Amino acid sequence: MKKMLGFCKYLVFVLALSAVFFGLFYLLARPHDFDAPNTAQNKINQKKEQQAKKKTKLNQIKVVGLGDSLTYGVGDTSGRGGYVYLLQQKLLKHDAKKVAVSNFGKTGDTTTEIQTRLNNQTEIRQRLKNADVITITAGGNDLMHVLQDNFQTLSSNQFSASMKRARDNYALHMTNLLKDVRALNDQAPIFLFSVYNPFYVYFPQVSAMQEYTAQWNQTAKVQTKQLDSVYFVPIDQQLSQGQYYGRSKKKLLREANADLGSAADSDLEKILSDSKEKNSYLSPADHFHPNDRGYRFMTEKLYAEMLQHKDTWFKER
Repeated sequence: MKKMLGFCKYLVFVLALSAVFFGLFYLLARPHDFDAPNTAQNKINQKKEQQAKKKTKLNQIKVVGLGDSLTYGVGDTSGRGGYVYLLQQKLLKHDAKKVAVSNFGKTGDTTTEIQTRLNNQTEIRQRLKNADVITITAGGNDLMHVLQDNFQTLSSNQFSASMKRARDNYALHMTNLLKDVRALNDQAPIFLFSVYNPFYVYFPQVSAMQEYTAQWNQTAKVQTKQLDSVYFVPIDQQLSQGQYYGRSKKKLLREANADLGSAADSDLEKILSDSKEKNSYLSPADHFHPNDRGYRFMTEKLYAEMLQHKDTWFKER
């Protein structure tokens, strides 16, 4: 009996000692519950910080648009400045509390004429020096002058040689323009739009016109790579082909004017004076410049390109 009682006491002692041991082990090894609320709060705070960072807006962004009639906004029925105005609204919505825009677009300007204005007008130079974002439309008038002077001989070898000389000159002029802009401002990114073929839907079978437009854009694109933070914004396919881009063009080709070479000037004028525009991205007023839809497209392409290089212009001040 005494042995049994002694064994029971010993068993109780062992159990009690084991309980103490495992209790201490549990307290030391288990995750600390008293940290859980803090950890949860930290996660909440981190999430708030991330959300706040996403919603952060700069106090101000200064945008300067330099170029020809596409920067000026010809074809914009609101008369507010085409893509330059629309970019301002987009930046106000997403990126900045205030967006100051300067629109130095001038209808009819070639690349060299834009450069001349840049070098002769103090206001343009001053605004470019202080710009955070610079946009340029140039080259379309250079190309159109060459095409218009040789409209009925686009496929000839003689015109091919003339176009090569014109393209080489354009490369030089574009390089000089971009260098002059960069010399005034070595920080702000420069976004250069491509040119497009406004006559595509009227003469889709004239492949030479498409080829020369593509060559012109390739020339400009090469020049953008010669300098830091200069980016090319391609708008040519959508604005050239309009609602036909990415779709079957059988109907368009069937209804198009088949023989450009034999068309007299009066015939061409009649074709292009139709009050209805066949390209839903271009203005019926001149069958050349973007309409409201076209300028919205330009803005979307520009902003998408800007987002890819946001670190060059979205800098907290």
